[in-house]
Amino acid sequence: MSTAAVERPAPNQSLVAKFANRYSIDANKLMATLKATAFRQRGDAQITDEQMAALLIVADQHGLNPFTKEIYAYPDKNNGIVPVVSVDGWSRIINEHPQFDGYEFIYSDETAQHKGKLSFLWIECVIHRKDRNRPTAVREYFDEVVRELNFATPWDTHPKRMHRHKSLIQSARLAFGFAGIYDEDEAQRIVERDMGAADVARPVAGQVVAMPQAKPKAKQIEHQEATTLQQPARSQQQAEPVERAATEQPARRTQQSREFEDVEANDLATDGEKQWVRSKLGSADIAVADALQAIGLSTPESLDGLTRDGFVALQDYIKESC
Repeated sequence: MSTAAVERPAPNQSLVAKFANRYSIDANKLMATLKATAFRQRGDAQITDEQMAALLIVADQHGLNPFTKEIYAYPDKNNGIVPVVSVDGWSRIINEHPQFDGYEFIYSDETAQHKGKLSFLWIECVIHRKDRNRPTAVREYFDEVVRELNFATPWDTHPKRMHRHKSLIQSARLAFGFAGIYDEDEAQRIVERDMGAADVARPVAGQVVAMPQAKPKAKQIEHQEATTLQQPARSQQQAEPVERAATEQPARRTQQSREFEDVEANDLATDGEKQWVRSKLGSADIAVADALQAIGLSTPESLDGLTRDGFVALQDYIKESC
């Protein structure tokens, strides 16, 4: 997989102003803010204007919000970037594609155990397009995508969800031609391959990076229908406690905590997904409370705290009942 740097000039005023206007932030502060929050970097390495420009171009091309971590980046060894799109970001660009017509997952009958958790031998994602007679089906095998590391990762606690994400992302690449963007798992492998394994974390909150003013130059889970879902920022949930060996180094514990915080934040359904559930149930004249009771969910009728697994269960119920 190529990680060639995206060679771009320093960001022109129109691109900076475009993002500043979109997110109601002063253009002079935009670049410094994103340099301090949208990159995962090592030590005191400074993010260049060219690297920031590359990230803005990719974010603009796919309509992703760097402030809500739909897209962020790692610097690469050639002073370019490795653009990373979060699961929420992938969901957005899939659902907002004009030809998207739903997708579904098929699971292997065979299962296995991965560090005490049930996993499928393979998961297949089938994406339908409005302009094609045949869907795009991609099957991903667990043993080829799982990360086996000597410390706890999301693959250890949520193997089925991580495997499902992998299948969705690879299918989306073939169905829609998405290129040059990666998921977090892929990005970490690229950085470790090119720059060596190391603890790579988000910049410290509130970090300020000096930046001169730029000079002006000449749809989702299983069986989902094509629906554009707006996905606002969700507050990050507190990470679940994780047992750690007494001999673990503090730096390793810090990395694990941050990784699990990312997973927990992705465990909750988005406001757009909850709105989709209400809309579908309402059109079928089914009360939300009745649907929740039918599938055995204890989630309140407001859908506050609805998990992604709960959302998948509601989708299956809606498909069968509506």
